[in-house]
Amino acid sequence: MAGKAAKRSAADVEEGAGQRSWLNLRMMEVFVAVVRQDGMTNAAHHLGMTQSAVSQTITAIENGLGTQLMDRSTRPMQLTLFGTGFYERAQDLLRRARELEQLVELQQNARLPLLRIGMVDSFASSVGPHLLREIASIASRWSVVSGVRETGLKALEEQRVDLVISSEDMGRSPQMLSLPILKEPLIIVAPRSAPASLFSKGGVGVDGLAALAAELPLVRYSPGAFLGRHVETYLRHHELDLPRQYEFDTSDAVLAMVKAGMGWTMTTPLCVLKTQAPLDDLQFVALKEAAAARTLRVVAHKDEHTALWERIAATARTILKHQWVPALRKLAPWGQVWCE
Repeated sequence: MAGKAAKRSAADVEEGAGQRSWLNLRMMEVFVAVVRQDGMTNAAHHLGMTQSAVSQTITAIENGLGTQLMDRSTRPMQLTLFGTGFYERAQDLLRRARELEQLVELQQNARLPLLRIGMVDSFASSVGPHLLREIASIASRWSVVSGVRETGLKALEEQRVDLVISSEDMGRSPQMLSLPILKEPLIIVAPRSAPASLFSKGGVGVDGLAALAAELPLVRYSPGAFLGRHVETYLRHHELDLPRQYEFDTSDAVLAMVKAGMGWTMTTPLCVLKTQAPLDDLQFVALKEAAAARTLRVVAHKDEHTALWERIAATARTILKHQWVPALRKLAPWGQVWCE
């Protein structure tokens, strides 16, 4: 079963297959790992197998199918047309097998054996510990990861996580459950030393942002971060091409630069509170466009655990409402903060 690999030879894999069928879940797991890990060497390391065993397993699958799954003449290897279809179906079958395994474990033990959650960093470092404490009884083991790669739709599709708490727009898919848990405004954060004349009473509009950038550089989130892409979308929508000088991956680094007087930034109240930066060193200003906001969502596959995913979303909303929303509204009293 996926995620429970031990060192085995290709002969072990084929011997088990031969007792029932020439193709089994373990062989498909090896094939999927080769694709995801960009090669047999990385897949062997990931699965705890020898490279020779991985290569023999792929050959055994291709011989059984009577066709090639991978074009070995290219570097890196590319999937053939048939291999692409086989890969998609193998992923789906492995996901369903893991769901079945979880269902059996849940029936026997009244809890999941392992729950893997991808959380955006601002949530993981602030609300995350409170959420995990409330839902600790759901699973025997937990794996919580952050970063764009682990909190996007692809992480769910490739079964690296079971659900994500993300600000990425996942679109509308009948196979996906998308449950909003928090909406918060984009705000301007500037150093306390920035002249008050740069900010109008009702907030800063599009023209004001250009004037602000002429006085102090915009400290950006990197394009790889969801918030960085969100801010860039906002700027492009308003046809603002602000100079690029500083870019950072994390809110901690971005706000440290602002605190040091090196520039200003566009972020959200939760990102500010997550850093635990002294608020007296900063000033917070509204964006005049009310639509400038981000939404955090719990996203997972619609499956037999749907009620569980809904329970996690409801628990997250309750924690946010009682423990975080008052502080978010105090930080940005002009903005809409929603978690109902």
